[in-house]
Amino acid sequence: MKTVKIAMMLLAALAMVSCSDFLELKHESNISADDFNRTEDELYTSLVGCYNGMQGALYREWAMTELRSDNTRIYARTSSTSIFDVIRQLDLSTIQPINYLVDEYWAGNYHNIERCNTVLRDYAVVGDEVLRNQYKVEAMFIRAYHYFNLVRLFGGVFLVTEPVTAQEARYMQRSHPDLIYDRIIADLREIVDNAMLPDTREGDELGRITMPAAKALLAKVYMTHYAVGTEEYAKARPLLEEVIATVGNPQTAADLVPYADIFDINNEMNREIIFAVRYKAGNLGLGSPFGNEFAPANSGTNVINGSGRSYNYPSTSIIDAFNAEPGDLRKDVSMAEKYYNQQTDTWVDDDETTQCRYVKKYLSPVETVDDGESDWPVIRVGDVLLLYAEIVNELEGPTPEAVNCVNMIRERAGLQPLSSEKTANSYVFRTAIRNERRLELAFENQRWFDLLRWGIAVDLIGEHYRQEFIYSNLPNDYQPTIVEWQTLLPIPLNVMNINPELTQNYGY
Repeated sequence: MKTVKIAMMLLAALAMVSCSDFLELKHESNISADDFNRTEDELYTSLVGCYNGMQGALYREWAMTELRSDNTRIYARTSSTSIFDVIRQLDLSTIQPINYLVDEYWAGNYHNIERCNTVLRDYAVVGDEVLRNQYKVEAMFIRAYHYFNLVRLFGGVFLVTEPVTAQEARYMQRSHPDLIYDRIIADLREIVDNAMLPDTREGDELGRITMPAAKALLAKVYMTHYAVGTEEYAKARPLLEEVIATVGNPQTAADLVPYADIFDINNEMNREIIFAVRYKAGNLGLGSPFGNEFAPANSGTNVINGSGRSYNYPSTSIIDAFNAEPGDLRKDVSMAEKYYNQQTDTWVDDDETTQCRYVKKYLSPVETVDDGESDWPVIRVGDVLLLYAEIVNELEGPTPEAVNCVNMIRERAGLQPLSSEKTANSYVFRTAIRNERRLELAFENQRWFDLLRWGIAVDLIGEHYRQEFIYSNLPNDYQPTIVEWQTLLPIPLNVMNINPELTQNYGY
């Protein structure tokens, strides 16, 4: 378990405010601007709220990303649970603007963007220039992270860069995606070009944003927004090279953290983790819900205390991908196909009649339901190495350096190096990199974004619908399909109702 000494600033703030006051940061809209951020300590507490607020945005992100990919699916053909229909909508690409998971995700991101904007408005209250600039760019990074997710999922969204009143918000219009990306890039470039963050964090600062995190996020933005081979796309390469150098320039799997240790709650913020959304168990209101969210429904205490809900249910497709090469160590760390029922002394493993599969990456013992310890990695070394292999391959082809980046990841997973047939040219090596990213980053909310970035979401998910067994046995013989406009989420109905002149995404 992490202690207060090694926990991020989110927990350090407990020393400055009472527990109840601290948790009120989740509802910062209730704090008057005239009564807060007038001192350095208060601004620090507001910045803590920005880190804290990332949990609210992440809470439903699995449903916007993994569930819409080929990694996970609905957990049953039919169900009487109240959430089943909205989960089914996201899985089957039949999403409605009234879908409350989409609404919660949108609100979680914008609530935290507002927190960041408040810090950016008031950061001058900090006397020390270096500290003042660090607070500023930490808020900028978090805001850029939220906007990057929003623009990829919704397209044009509200570009809000300073606190606004309810009346002002009522008449805002969505900004073009290019303007959103321009702001994201400008903010991240300011951080990177001026070296405004440290390369590493230690002690009480462990978990706060670093320069490698900013560079890696900016590189991913370039590789997402710009066409392969363009000058802007190529700007990601030196950024990734710098990140790799900063994290130790690994050359073999021995230089990497063993895969199982990456997600071990006794090894949090290890050198694999470049940035993560952090959680703290102990009934502080800061625990992770994902152990219970993803554990099998009706499993009692056999998997986790308080049972599970079977959300983010692993697909047959991801199981087949893990099984394609025997001995992949990542499978057992990432997911399970069955669990042991101690009461009946049997294995629960029949996916036709029970919910037996589950995601394991965020599973940790809990005393209280939804109060886990596991952090959620946002950027890590494996991700960066595979991005670097990808961009080198797109710009130069399968160079030895690019191939070695992939083989390091494979060696860590217990697999043999890629065969010469899979590195013979840029086309076959591209396929190998994409497959490796799927397995390495499974259930980390990366897959859907990768499919969008590669421009293959519609074709691949259409094939997934045709091949995954559950989709051929839905009620009324319904067969799901997907077309291009469905890759974007609808603007939530609650948002549309506030401003009747607001434009909805096409098709909704």
